[in-house]
Amino acid sequence: MSYSKAGIPDAVYHLTKRTNLDSILSDKKIRRFQDQECWFCRSVPDLLRYMEYTVLCEGKRYIDADGRWRRYPAFIPEDHVVLKLTPQRREGNWYQWNQDYSADSPPDYIMRCKEFSGLKIGFRGDLRFKAAEVLELSQIMSPPSMELTEPTMQF
Repeated sequence: MSYSKAGIPDAVYHLTKRTNLDSILSDKKIRRFQDQECWFCRSVPDLLRYMEYTVLCEGKRYIDADGRWRRYPAFIPEDHVVLKLTPQRREGNWYQWNQDYSADSPPDYIMRCKEFSGLKIGFRGDLRFKAAEVLELSQIMSPPSMELTEPTMQF
């Protein structure tokens, strides 16, 4: 894996447990805990796609911040919220983590690695923010309403 410097975003999106919400809002910061960075997405669609690769994969193995193998538990949307955050300072501590793959990897694997790497952005240290908006997952996870129409058939 490698890191590359990333542009400074105007706003970021962060998935967190609802139980963390009060302390995050009162502290006005996202803490990095055991990792070097705290992680965000640049848009709601990026966040939803990132979730498909991670927390929505019940039972899938992953490596935690301590380097230990874990399995994703069942994801309960009601237990989580998304925060839309405006960083307090537009510091240059933003990085992109780039997934490693070998040159002889299958093309679809390389494509998934590149997509996954581009979905998230890390901030080195604890991110202080000046504004926060709380988004309910039920609002952003539900598919847009679609009008049902008869398909047009051409012969």
